[in-house]
Amino acid sequence: MSSSRDRNGANSTPTTTTSQNGSNRAVTTEESTRATENNRNVTVGDSPRPPRSPHAPFEEPTGIWRTFDSLRNPDFRWFIASMFGHFAAMNTQMFIQGYMIYQLTGSYSYLGLIALVQGIPMLLLSVFGGVLADSVSQKKYVVQVGQALNAVNTAVVAMWIMTDMIVAEHLLIAAFVQGIINALQMPSRQALTPEVVGMERLTNALGLSTAGMNFNRLVMPGLAGWALAAINPDDGIGGTQYVYIAMSALFVMAVIFMFKVPTKPVARTSRRTIRTSIDELSEGIRYMRRTPTIRLLLLSNLAIVMASMPYFQLLPGFAEDVLDASKSQLGLMMSIQGIGSLGGSLFIASMGARGRGKTMLSSSLLLGIMLVFFAWSTNYWLTCGILVIVGVGQAGRMSLSNVLVQSYSDESYRGRVMSIYMMEFGLTMLGTSVVALFADVVGPQWAIGATAVMLIVVVLYLFTRTEMPRLD
Repeated sequence: MSSSRDRNGANSTPTTTTSQNGSNRAVTTEESTRATENNRNVTVGDSPRPPRSPHAPFEEPTGIWRTFDSLRNPDFRWFIASMFGHFAAMNTQMFIQGYMIYQLTGSYSYLGLIALVQGIPMLLLSVFGGVLADSVSQKKYVVQVGQALNAVNTAVVAMWIMTDMIVAEHLLIAAFVQGIINALQMPSRQALTPEVVGMERLTNALGLSTAGMNFNRLVMPGLAGWALAAINPDDGIGGTQYVYIAMSALFVMAVIFMFKVPTKPVARTSRRTIRTSIDELSEGIRYMRRTPTIRLLLLSNLAIVMASMPYFQLLPGFAEDVLDASKSQLGLMMSIQGIGSLGGSLFIASMGARGRGKTMLSSSLLLGIMLVFFAWSTNYWLTCGILVIVGVGQAGRMSLSNVLVQSYSDESYRGRVMSIYMMEFGLTMLGTSVVALFADVVGPQWAIGATAVMLIVVVLYLFTRTEMPRLD
């Protein structure tokens, strides 16, 4: 039985639907109206938001499940377990890579250079990673291959350290290889999330994924710094091989858990060639150019990330030169951001699909203000307290920029859009290398302070002159 509907969308009679087991049930006027609203394309600017996907029946969660809603999906539990191992390895590397390059060279320029060589492949190859994500029927296999190659890459670095062959150039080579792997793999990893949980739970799922990353940011750098200090209390890189071996094992764990994520084949109607891949890439770029909201989101994310990330890359040198911090204290500084980031991520997971643009900008503004205070602090414990609040701002910026880009992207273009989103991080690495050169000349405090002020200016412009605050 179907209901009649007037032009204003009011139901005159109840509706009967058939469940998966074949039984019928009455659907109230309120439920039918809500379903219609959920499936209507909503336009912000000229960019239609995708309708709710038929991925799974969606019921608004209540209580604690409002925060952990996506974990009710067993497929997502395996996916997040795989990501947990991946994030643990990556957050450990954020500590050990910067620590080692600064110990080997004592140069801020090298801290910027290692970011640059990792960013160049992301800048040049991410778009091809996006075509790959939109082309393959099994994105999880792309993710697994990338994780396996990262395991091999970190194991090779461990071997160089154990044989006393390690030099700064080896770390640059490893960073370059990792940049290639991530450029081709990360668009598939980003686009896989809505396939696992559906668009209705995307905000929650990405909030929980960010929470998992930030939990590892809270635990892993500090744990690695403590373990390194226990193995080798003196200065230098002794004991770092064990950290790299642990990272390789974590990547292997990520590969194993990803096997449990079910495959979702997509029928292909034509044989793929290099020509068709280039045509798809060109069409994806045209889609982004003709969609104002997507264009705004990508450009604003580029500006915000370029202004907000240099401090993290310069942290090993900042800790030693400005704060006179030890390796274990550096690990604690990198970890303590995870306290604020974890809390911020759980808030994002609970907030639903309202006011996301305004919340993202507010988080970015908070981040810029706290980075100004960070730049001028010379007290270790005060700096740690500031970094907790920095973590809150980073969590809101990272989670919601990702959610907004995916939510406003058409499903058939999402992989290519996310490849441009990830390519922007390559541009950010280029910007970070310039800031690092500036830090060698004027010092890290002036360099970080200048980028923080630039971030505040960018966010205030987006707040007052664009439609960003109105995006849901």
